[in-house]
Amino acid sequence: MTYFMGTYVTLLHSKKRYVQSDVHKLVFLRWKFLYVMPFYIMKKYVHPNDHKAYKYIHYDVHMEKAKLEEFNHWWIKEKVDSELALPFKRDNYKEIEKYIDKKFIVAITGLRRVGKTTTIYQLIKDLIKKTKTENILFFSFDENNVKISEIIETYKEIHKKDFREEKVYIFFDEIQKLNNWENEIKKYYDLYPKLKFIISGSESLFIRKKTKETLAGRIFEFNLSTFTFKEYLKIHNIESKYETKIKPFLLKYIEKGGFPETFSFKTDKEFKEYIRSLVVDKIVYKDIPRMFKLDDPEFLSTLLEMIAVNPGMYIDYLSLSKQFNKDRRVIKNYIFYLKESFLINLLGNYRKGSTTLRKRKRAYPTDNAITYLYKSKIEEDFLGRMVETLVISNINAASFWKNGNEVDVIHNNTPIEIKYREKIKSDNLKSITEFMKKFKVKKGILITKNEEREVKVEEGKIKYIPLWKWLLGNET
Repeated sequence: MTYFMGTYVTLLHSKKRYVQSDVHKLVFLRWKFLYVMPFYIMKKYVHPNDHKAYKYIHYDVHMEKAKLEEFNHWWIKEKVDSELALPFKRDNYKEIEKYIDKKFIVAITGLRRVGKTTTIYQLIKDLIKKTKTENILFFSFDENNVKISEIIETYKEIHKKDFREEKVYIFFDEIQKLNNWENEIKKYYDLYPKLKFIISGSESLFIRKKTKETLAGRIFEFNLSTFTFKEYLKIHNIESKYETKIKPFLLKYIEKGGFPETFSFKTDKEFKEYIRSLVVDKIVYKDIPRMFKLDDPEFLSTLLEMIAVNPGMYIDYLSLSKQFNKDRRVIKNYIFYLKESFLINLLGNYRKGSTTLRKRKRAYPTDNAITYLYKSKIEEDFLGRMVETLVISNINAASFWKNGNEVDVIHNNTPIEIKYREKIKSDNLKSITEFMKKFKVKKGILITKNEEREVKVEEGKIKYIPLWKWLLGNET
């Protein structure tokens, strides 16, 4: 739009000097007025025979169409660029694909840089095999603030579409960055049954809050985490049945996590610059302030670093309030923002028969890459805490148990204790057996470094399983 104004004013400057100030006022108007205002200006200020001026205006009226065509290069090429639709597909890709022809809106959520956009391009690539390329519309709101109605109406104009006659697949990436997106989508969803919406976003609240308010019963959500260990091995072409081949990859995965674009990095400097600039800083200084209107992203960064270097720390809002001289409600809100943006996981103290977890919580980063960013060195005794982070993220755990003794994770009512060490002592079973006795549970799991066996106790059975095997089998 700035280019249009500059070109137009330069063109007319010699004829009508007063035009410049009038035209520059248009910079503040939405781009949709480009379809109307240039012709108004032309009529008022430009001589009918000035075809050169008309040519420039006519071209720039259609600049947004060109932008849409650029996003949707398959309309011309008949295929998706291979560097966008990468060959490796996430393990839950087939599950997402099953919903591609169902009426529900499909929402793909997850942390930045985990592959949401790649998954969208892969879906488009597979759709091209069964529908016309012009029946697929993609738009990203990552750096673009345009109304959904403007995008859809421009698309209709380009392809002369009647949404009541043809099935059209509409992909909107990073949609949470657009205000009032849910009401716009609801309008089209309800009006045109043949429209299929697939959306993505990097904040979990944008789905749950909006679906509860506006899109209840219309949306199905899939969460993309960072790569699981199984996916990590697959992308490195390692067969998961050979322990000797797996073990060398395990330590790197524990320490540096599962952001796929980091797997080829050779140096710590390269790795940390990537995680800081493309993941942490973009979320802390850009995404969260925009979404939640907070005024102190530096403090948000401080809280994230504190949790990252102390995985499993207890969150005591009153104590943190005193430590940082901040209102307790501010602390609570900022912790909430970190969770909703997929940077941390919060676990509550387990209580059977209740859907509400107790107030005391433990906090973990969602991926060990965040811890590695802030830790200058990973000591041997710290590795066990990173394994806790890995286990919790792998199963999306929601609770631990503490009642004198403590169990690291309770998942599906099963106690899971993590003892990533060479030798397991009998007293390491005390907290698991206490839980099993109290809640009448017959099975417990002990995740180990190497040891594998099953132990019978008075309360039932406890299975020892090495971490690598648990990650691949995910027994709970």
